[in-house]
Amino acid sequence: MAFVQSIVSQRRLWLLVLVILVVAGRALCIRIPNRISETARDPPTNQLLKTAVFSLGSFWRSEAVFGCLNGVVRTTVGYAGGSKTNPEYRSLGDHAESVQVEYDPRLITFRQLLDVFWSSHDSRQVFGQGPDVGNQYRSIIFTNGTEESRLAAASKEREQTKSKISIVTTQIQPLGTFYPAEPEHQKFELKRIPFLLQLIGNLPEEELERSSLATKLNGYAAEVCPIRIQKQIDAKINDIIKKDMVHKRDSPTFVYFTNKHSAFLNLLSPTLRAAKIESTDRKRKKSSSSIPSADRTDKNKRKSQSTKKKTKMSSANQVRASHILIKHQGSRRKASWKDPEGRIITNTTPDSAVSQLKSIRDDIVSGKAKFEDIASRFSDCSSAKRGGDLGPFGRGQMQKPFEEAAYSLKIGEISDIVDTDSGVHIIMRTG
Repeated sequence: MAFVQSIVSQRRLWLLVLVILVVAGRALCIRIPNRISETARDPPTNQLLKTAVFSLGSFWRSEAVFGCLNGVVRTTVGYAGGSKTNPEYRSLGDHAESVQVEYDPRLITFRQLLDVFWSSHDSRQVFGQGPDVGNQYRSIIFTNGTEESRLAAASKEREQTKSKISIVTTQIQPLGTFYPAEPEHQKFELKRIPFLLQLIGNLPEEELERSSLATKLNGYAAEVCPIRIQKQIDAKINDIIKKDMVHKRDSPTFVYFTNKHSAFLNLLSPTLRAAKIESTDRKRKKSSSSIPSADRTDKNKRKSQSTKKKTKMSSANQVRASHILIKHQGSRRKASWKDPEGRIITNTTPDSAVSQLKSIRDDIVSGKAKFEDIASRFSDCSSAKRGGDLGPFGRGQMQKPFEEAAYSLKIGEISDIVDTDSGVHIIMRTG
């Protein structure tokens, strides 16, 4: 009950924060909805929205970039520009990862959206953005009508004049069908910070996708908002934490977030972090004060010696590794953080999974991509949120094929394909 009351209290405080941000946003070019209950609704009928669709690399990042703009009501990631019907994340055909932007033309224009498009990616890289290489990452401006086509062409010409050494590869084409991506890809950056999801009430997936507030916070979570807005929201979140938790450090809410979510700790101000450490120290001193000093000294000495011995023995027999896991229809668990319902995994054959992983490995070995970047995007393991890092482990803690492969590697080496009950992996030993 205390946990629920604390969450309700947070939501009330968050409402106040949103009102403050709305007022301040008029001067700082940001608009954040001032009522959580309205975030998932369609805008009033007298608010005539327009839609624009762009492709500029990974749609996770693209959605965040547009979400922070004043006048953008909501964003949706999906697939466009291809001929395949009903594409899926692992079966795109010739589609490109795209972001659909719903905006109020009274507050932001298509020309301004184009400026953001050009400044948010490298339009001169052929079929890719950074380590993300492939046809699905190509640069495209989709247009609705003659005027948008004219504006897009003019903006491309201006972009080309900035440097004639390389060619702008961006395509301009009429928008056909836009296919929304699977739910797990929507508001991806926001979902990486569970605390923010808790703060806005853990909206159901469908509401989260359409929420204007979630659209703004998705940009904030990715740290692509204007720096003043980023700092302003930081300050307001810290203020909520202080008011609601700093005097209730033993509350279930505080304990839950600080123990379970490292992202939560990163949001805490230095003052609050110090308060948490001080509270922990006080508890430790209090629990030990009831033991006579001589006994306590002897007990601490034995404990220290035992801990050192165990640590030395265990660390000598441990390795540390990161991995990329691709699940398939033969995996013992057909669900992952990317595919919670197992729809994609169930339709992925073992051969297809191996083929995908071989391609990924080739990109990493050739230097086209970084292991941790690829892991965070493609791995079906929850360790993707840590760039694939599994931390240290010893004998008997992993499935046998995985363990044998990890222990046989030298630090920095990457394994061939490793097949386990979980799926297929590539492993990089890191320690």
